[in-house]
Amino acid sequence: MHLITPFIAAMALMPSNVFARHHHEQLRTPSGVTVELINADGDIFYLQGFSANQSVTLQPSADSGYIGKVRIPFTEAAGQAASSDVQADFRCELRNAGQNNNRIIVTRGKSIDFNFGVGKAWTLQPGGPVEASNLRVTCDPALRKTDPDRRDDIRVTVSKSAQEFERQLDFSDSEGRNDQRQSVGGTFTHIELFVGPGVENQALRCKALNGGQVVLLNRGVNLNKQTFSDGGNGRWTVAGGHTEIDEVICSPTFR
Repeated sequence: MHLITPFIAAMALMPSNVFARHHHEQLRTPSGVTVELINADGDIFYLQGFSANQSVTLQPSADSGYIGKVRIPFTEAAGQAASSDVQADFRCELRNAGQNNNRIIVTRGKSIDFNFGVGKAWTLQPGGPVEASNLRVTCDPALRKTDPDRRDDIRVTVSKSAQEFERQLDFSDSEGRNDQRQSVGGTFTHIELFVGPGVENQALRCKALNGGQVVLLNRGVNLNKQTFSDGGNGRWTVAGGHTEIDEVICSPTFR
């Protein structure tokens, strides 16, 4: 009785969408989508309440410890996710609120990506387990796995408002470790950096130049920035509107 009571009390304090299991057991839910969180001790917590039809972000209970693996339950015999309304290509992503809400890279076998799909467990990389209170889990039917051929890519895309013209610059040879610059030429309103999940330097930043002067950029709450990054947060807008960009430089020294 003394062993059971503390466990019941702890469960009572957990958010209603978090359930704990101390053994590997298939979980089926009548509706919604469930993500398994496996902590450093091997305990499994089920985070429920995701949707197969829209983006939902949930936070695990701090009592879950340090999460080292994640999994979307999969019914092997049926060949589908445990939640019957989930498609086989359904995916979720992780972010670390304790590190500027940065994306967390996950691996499974030879696969490495910014998001994870149904089936076997994925391991959090490269820093290992993340404290549950800092973990944010987003499941979104719009998420897609990264093309394996692009896992080591570093690319900058410059475009105009209506995207009637778009140009890509390949910085992959730098591996994110060395300075590299490329000429552009043309007037643009947007710029975006893509750093593949296989690139070690996920914090890589670049600059856009016009006649040797830095072109200031905006994205969300980041205004008039001299450098731009990836982070999975979309493209940057040129602060001054249509602006000539004649060169882009990417460097591991930019902050």
